Amino acid sequence: MPVTDNVIRLLGRYSEGLRLTAEHGPASGVVCEYAYENTPQGSGALGRLIDRTFLHLSACDTIRQRIHTTKELVAEIVAARRAARATTLILDVAAGTGRYLRELAHEHHGDDLEIICHDRDPRQVTLARQLAAAEQLQRFTCSVGDATDDSSYLTRHDPNVVLAVGLFQYLRHDDAVRTVMRLALSHLAPGGCFLCTTLTDVPSRLGRLETNGFAARPAARAPETIATWLRATGFLRIDQRFSHPNGFALIGWKPDEA
Repeated sequence: MPVTDNVIRLLGRYSEGLRLTAEHGPASGVVCEYAYENTPQGSGALGRLIDRTFLHLSACDTIRQRIHTTKELVAEIVAARRAARATTLILDVAAGTGRYLRELAHEHHGDDLEIICHDRDPRQVTLARQLAAAEQLQRFTCSVGDATDDSSYLTRHDPNVVLAVGLFQYLRHDDAVRTVMRLALSHLAPGGCFLCTTLTDVPSRLGRLETNGFAARPAARAPETIATWLRATGFLRIDQRFSHPNGFALIGWKPDEA
């Protein structure tokens, strides 16, 4: 059964996760970080039980799975570049709080890895900066930017990896999705890669948590459609991977102009 605003406010008196949802919204970085930590908190035994139920919602499971699979995919790319003695600049154009990239920075840190996170929501960017500072991350920066705006792709030198994870489902118009692909290809360094995700199905009944706080219903696009658009944009060697239930990650490579 979908979780409604009234239920969230009522049970938020007891459950920490639902309190944060009511206060900050289900799309907030605060809730995303809390869901990923997956540690029930609340008022007494009942509150913790309610919170455990909240953390087992499909929306929270999706957050955890998507963060884990994205981190593993990007780690593979970084490892391959390191094996070739190549430095890596990662640009995430819809990063939120950049949880998967912050973990990647901890686990694979080095002078050969730089991470830049952009998000159109200043609140997400502010929280990401606070978390990165508290975690003492080096070569990790966060700024406000829009994935459909050319200026948001400008970096000190062209990125080797561009990410658009969890973005396409909230771009209602196909032209906007293809704009992100075009901008990514334009700004990637030769031989660089673009990683994006897509939803293949959206349940017929969704509550506020399942829509991630957006008024519009998330858009479902088949991975085959995304792959076709990537090829038409100019990407090569399209690879498809599991991201989370009803979701896939696709990786395309920019031709090596050298």
